[in-house]
Amino acid sequence: MDEKNSNLIYGINPVTEALNKQSKFQKIVVEDGKKNPRLQKIIDTAREQSVKVEFLGGKLFSKKFGKHSAQSVVGFRSAKKCLSLEELINHSKELDTAPILVALDEVQDPHNMGAIIRSAEVMGIHGLIVPNRRSAPLNETVAKCSSGALESLPIAEVVNMARALEDLKEAGFWIGGVDLDGEAAVYQHNFDQPTVVVFGGEGKGVRPLVKKSFDFSLTIPMKHSDNSLNVSNACAIVFYEILRQKKTSR
Repeated sequence: MDEKNSNLIYGINPVTEALNKQSKFQKIVVEDGKKNPRLQKIIDTAREQSVKVEFLGGKLFSKKFGKHSAQSVVGFRSAKKCLSLEELINHSKELDTAPILVALDEVQDPHNMGAIIRSAEVMGIHGLIVPNRRSAPLNETVAKCSSGALESLPIAEVVNMARALEDLKEAGFWIGGVDLDGEAAVYQHNFDQPTVVVFGGEGKGVRPLVKKSFDFSLTIPMKHSDNSLNVSNACAIVFYEILRQKKTSR
């Protein structure tokens, strides 16, 4: 097994959730001698899924995993395999007649990226689009913050976000961005057509060139409009509104 090409997930909760989502682990490493029913459940589940379980003594475990050693368990999962944009489009249309995709324009904080991926997977977003540069790498921090959702959410990496959005338009998607100065509140928009919702990165927001692709823009109403929400919080709010509408329309 090539550990250099693996993403690590630390801790009982993240490893448990990832196993429950059938994430493709290469192996699970457990600190030997720890008597914990939840650790034992991880061991049993891993073996049921034919995942190798390795035990390391406390000192060796601590030496190998450093500050994460107190978590007592580490999962080595295969590096995330991203789709091409065409594959993501086709896959999303197989799932829903009005699929919702999310594009992240240079979100660079891995904690934000992981939280967004978790919210997207939980609330039924059909896939994520990220640039292959100036974007948080899909590493162990993202995997931990996503609590296993990184494995199950379809993600496409693109070279040029503006060009990708134009390709999505040609494939029948409407492009909308979330911005402080958006034209309408998010709850006023009907997400009843194939749609890509674009969020900007920390600090700078959506780049001007990317905004040129927008068919519409949305805002999240706030009591105090002189400050903006963290991008992962903004995503969760919009994702919930999309889920609410889809459940109501059924």
